[in-house]
Amino acid sequence: MQAHEYAARARQKQEAGDLDGAWKDVEEALRLDPKHAEAYHVRAHIRRDRGQHRRAIRDFKRAARLAPGDFRNFFCRAVARRLRRSWQGALRDLDEAVRLCPSSALPFNYRGFLYLELGRLDEALAAYARALELDPNHFDATHNRGVCLERQGDLPGAARAYTRSLEIQPNSAHAFNSRGTVRRALGDVEGAVSDWGMSLALEPTNAQVAYKRGLALLALHRHDEAYGEFTQAIEIDPTFADAYWGRAQVWRARGNRADAVRNFQAALAVAGRRWWRRRAVKAECNEMIASFCYMI
Repeated sequence: MQAHEYAARARQKQEAGDLDGAWKDVEEALRLDPKHAEAYHVRAHIRRDRGQHRRAIRDFKRAARLAPGDFRNFFCRAVARRLRRSWQGALRDLDEAVRLCPSSALPFNYRGFLYLELGRLDEALAAYARALELDPNHFDATHNRGVCLERQGDLPGAARAYTRSLEIQPNSAHAFNSRGTVRRALGDVEGAVSDWGMSLALEPTNAQVAYKRGLALLALHRHDEAYGEFTQAIEIDPTFADAYWGRAQVWRARGNRADAVRNFQAALAVAGRRWWRRRAVKAECNEMIASFCYMI
């Protein structure tokens, strides 16, 4: 086999998660051809997957020197630099990737992601807008544009962006969760319940979504369903104190003080008094909490 064949097989193994096998092949490729740019590129991916981000950056740099016209080396180095929280270096690499391949939505989308992480929302929106000009069906750019709008307080705009992302990927549990959160904030509780139900159907192990859906059902006085969601959240994560608190609120609404107190105690057992003080403030020390505070 020749160097390029070893490098190609190494990439296949790396993508399949066989990092040890990929490493053997890529080292053989570099033994045969020490100036094989693709082999350095693949080795950088292996190192990044192993958490060796500094060494990955070094290999992407070698690949870029050997193949200066390949925008992938700069884009992937930007990803590795972001993992080391080297924001400015990552942005410089993305600028170079854009210069080399201005027709690709990939670097614009990732630029938007970096700006979003940095809280530079206007710049993030501009980057996502450019990515969507190049690829109108780019899911991440569409969804994360919604995240930016939500953080800016434009909830109707965020809801539209999340709806559009679901048109692109109808089976995205993440997008249903995001839209549910915005719908709840807009007062559309039924819509939130529906979206969180879809999210759970697609990803049934998300305790946070089950908890949020339980709260929405509780607001609609659908107590049996709310109790079921809180219980599901606890089954997923037995240390989820807020879910015990939710079940206590269901029992409180039903007038069953004893079961409410038992669930408050369960919440305290898994989370401690710091959680209790925070939750007591959020609940504005309602009558049930006050009586429980007296007991402890």
